[in-house]
Amino acid sequence: MNKRFLVWVLPILICFATIQCNSNEESQNEKHPVLLVSIDGLMNDYLERNDTPNFDQFLSEGVSAEYLIPIFPTKTFPNHWSIVTGLYAENHGIIANSFFDYELDARFSYGPPDDYEKGEDWWGGEPIWATAEKQNRTTVTFFWPGSESSINGVRPTIWKDYDGSVPDSARIDSIAAWFDPAGDIKADFGTLYFSFIDSRGHAFGPNSAEVDEAVLEMDNLLGYLIDKLDEIGLSDSISILLTSDHGMAELSHDKIIFLDDIININHVDVIDWSPVAMLKPNSGRADDVYNALKLSEQNYTVYWRDELPERFRFRNHYRIPEIIMIADVSYTITNRAFYEQRGIVAGAHGFDNYAPEMRTFFAAKGPEFKQGEIAPPFESVHIYELLNYLIGTEPAQNDGDPELLKNILLR
Repeated sequence: MNKRFLVWVLPILICFATIQCNSNEESQNEKHPVLLVSIDGLMNDYLERNDTPNFDQFLSEGVSAEYLIPIFPTKTFPNHWSIVTGLYAENHGIIANSFFDYELDARFSYGPPDDYEKGEDWWGGEPIWATAEKQNRTTVTFFWPGSESSINGVRPTIWKDYDGSVPDSARIDSIAAWFDPAGDIKADFGTLYFSFIDSRGHAFGPNSAEVDEAVLEMDNLLGYLIDKLDEIGLSDSISILLTSDHGMAELSHDKIIFLDDIININHVDVIDWSPVAMLKPNSGRADDVYNALKLSEQNYTVYWRDELPERFRFRNHYRIPEIIMIADVSYTITNRAFYEQRGIVAGAHGFDNYAPEMRTFFAAKGPEFKQGEIAPPFESVHIYELLNYLIGTEPAQNDGDPELLKNILLR
């Protein structure tokens, strides 16, 4: 071959090969939109005992966990924040649904804190929408505990103050519009949140007909969500993760622990009541309170905070008080005056996160996931790392294992 011809054409061939290589790399690294859906209080048992064709189809087309292990304590706000930050409660600081912070001199409660100007001070860690926004992704949240708050000045591109009266179908309509490739937003990541299964579980108990009715409603909503995503051409190119925060245990009026029968309530601040009583003793009263609880220890276990089993990951935050009292499953910790006025609910969560009744649900499907794979049980803190992989972002510091869930992915 003519030497001059080679000198002329070789750079072109190299350039063409480089373009092809880069193109292949970009194709391999192409990321699809991701939707994270929380179905508060959902358990595998609920699906197994009901006819749920849309869940069945979702599971057949994707992957699932044998069950998901929530963090301790197994309550809504701590667990939702762990899912999106990959942190245990001792590292993100949301120790209950409601608690007093003595350094902030304010109470954390459902919805925005009482002093909203201190909003960022409550939330430790970095939620996935903040991670994604900082790396030039577009995120949208139609409810998720904590999504109303700015985190280091970062919010989702679109977010909503929580309003439980918003119809569930309307939430889906909005999410579909925000993900629509032909729309103005073209979201890369989004969240949805549904609470009615949890509400029915509290009101009527986990084994009730009312919970079964709620599960059938949720199955219809899942079908509606898939149909809406199909209408905008995303049903085969979006990754959908369905998850939950905790299970539910049946309560009984025969299983009551009256705290004021055991200790002098005036000697403590009760940070949270049941089923994990978090007690901040008054100055000089810690030993008296602990010893009284230890002496009467029945249907509960009492710990000094620093002696809690390591598996709870609930020692190392200043908001966690000195004494922790954990009720056995199905027992309620209360006081006599409250019980006489209000009684107890039919179902509750918050117990030991490894109790079978607290097991919850995880399933996912989409272009990145295998089909028909059932993963061994895993803790919910690992979902944050999985979300970063799916979105193509570099995670913030967290407690999750980036390798743990690779077995449910195609590559």
